[in-house]
Amino acid sequence: MKIKSILVGVIFTFLFTSFSVAEINSKKDADKFLKEYCIDIVAIIEHQYKKQKIYAKDNDWVEFENKGKFIIVLADLYSKLCK
Repeated sequence: MKIKSILVGVIFTFLFTSFSVAEINSKKDADKFLKEYCIDIVAIIEHQYKKQKIYAKDNDWVEFENKGKFIIVLADLYSKLCK
């Protein structure tokens, strides 16, 4: 449960940081922002996947599972926001 709370906290921090910096005044601005945001999500997924491979190599299945859960949350976010 603690991991889920941390994941939600990271995602909210990421979301609010991105939105507070963005100045969206038009559909074009919104599309540009969302495109960049989606690229950031994919980059984070890639980074977590690379870490996950290291944990698998080291037989650290607890951390492997934790990274997997984080990837699932990010992938769900991506599927809902990015097209």
